[in-house]
Amino acid sequence: MTGPFPSGHNGGPPLVDDEGPPVPRYCKYCRHWSPPSDGEVQAYESFRLGLSRRRAKRPSGTCGCVLLQPGKPIAFAATVDTFGCLNFSAKPPSPVQRGRSFVSL
Repeated sequence: MTGPFPSGHNGGPPLVDDEGPPVPRYCKYCRHWSPPSDGEVQAYESFRLGLSRRRAKRPSGTCGCVLLQPGKPIAFAATVDTFGCLNFSAKPPSPVQRGRSFVSL
């Protein structure tokens, strides 16, 4: 039986359950990006939260595949985690680790 609506919920496109939640196109989710060192991140968070008076710059990682405009060459750059470029490629999902926990009864 066909109803008054085409396929999908409320007449929209068919629902697809194969894809996960949408990933923002930020550098921290890109496979080309290398994150900053833990020391830089910790110093910045201490400064941001007011736990340290020593000024710290916002930590930046590195990317060797930054593309800012179509048709331009790919470049190497230092970028923050919320930066996004046209050469975004999502990281593959990390494998689920099993058997590394314990249960107390």
